Amino acid sequence: MSTKSNKLQYGWTLIAHPSFQVFTNKSSYVILDQYNDVMIRFTLQETEIEILGANWNLNYKINLGFKTLKIINTPEE
Repeated sequence: MSTKSNKLQYGWTLIAHPSFQVFTNKSSYVILDQYNDVMIRFTLQETEIEILGANWNLNYKINLGFKTLKIINTPEE
């Protein structure tokens, strides 16, 4: 699976498939899939991430040490 790194606020990084779209409003983020459906909504602060909502089948990992959020899902073929 190919991935793309997106720099976010406070030194955080989002790692996800390049076809997923990232939209931001200050420290709030929305990730859309290939069908323009919302995959996840979250906010960031220096030391925490708050998940506001996520798709029922979304798989992700949060690494607090490296400040990364990795979306594991890939687009459906």
